[in-house]
Amino acid sequence: MNIITVINAKGGCGKSTIAMSLAAGLAARGSEVLLIDMDPQAQITQWLSAGDGLRTEGTLAAAMEGRQSFDEVIQPTPLAYLSFVASSEGLEELGRQITDTEGYATILTRLLASATRQFEFVVIDSPNQISPIMENAIFPCDLFIVPFESTKAVRSYANFFKLLMRLRPGEEHRILHVLSNLSRQPGLRRRVIETMDGYGVQRARTEVRHCGWLAQVDEHGGSIFAYRPFSKGAADMRLLVDEVLEQLGVKIAPIAPAEAIPTAEVPLQPVAEAIIQSTNPN
Repeated sequence: MNIITVINAKGGCGKSTIAMSLAAGLAARGSEVLLIDMDPQAQITQWLSAGDGLRTEGTLAAAMEGRQSFDEVIQPTPLAYLSFVASSEGLEELGRQITDTEGYATILTRLLASATRQFEFVVIDSPNQISPIMENAIFPCDLFIVPFESTKAVRSYANFFKLLMRLRPGEEHRILHVLSNLSRQPGLRRRVIETMDGYGVQRARTEVRHCGWLAQVDEHGGSIFAYRPFSKGAADMRLLVDEVLEQLGVKIAPIAPAEAIPTAEVPLQPVAEAIIQSTNPN
């Protein structure tokens, strides 16, 4: 099982779009993939019409509370090889409650170990704020993807990095820092790159460019590969899948540029220390 967490302690950086597209791209290559929505805003949950974002029954919150097993909250999706665990706003309140539980940061890790189904990849869309739920998204991860769409997103990276160092000190961490949605703003893109370079944050080879089709795909309930397979968004997401597999040392067949993801026969269910120092108020 290869666990990939898309994360940043700032909203609006393209985190959910990347998580959904990455999971769909991996599934399109024939790998069994589990996508987990850990964001209480439940954007991907609503994207897939897998829940209303309000009720906790059948969601990750119910499994983390112990009211349902992890297997019971895993849903099928319309995409072949892709399964899903929904989120709800109750996840935020649960995050405040579990801090009194010993080992609370490993709840998701234990749930993943309890699953009877074997997944080659798990893709996690993390919350956009430092919280006990984010800690659960960090603890089992093999590869982090951190999208940057502004200089503020680069600076807020310190919050995630400090948390990572506290939870998993002394480890070598695989992290892809991905420029997101900056291709139409060359001045801002340049400043983001300069900020990253100044802090010693190495950029991923792949950049997710601005793409109107990618921005609209959530309204169509599927993936960019099926919705607009020849778009810039689809091309960039294929490259990101390639780079992720390279980082993980996994070899699977590529998806052809014109290939749409097959539909499953299932119903759709209702960095661096410099950054840390620069943001330290003391």
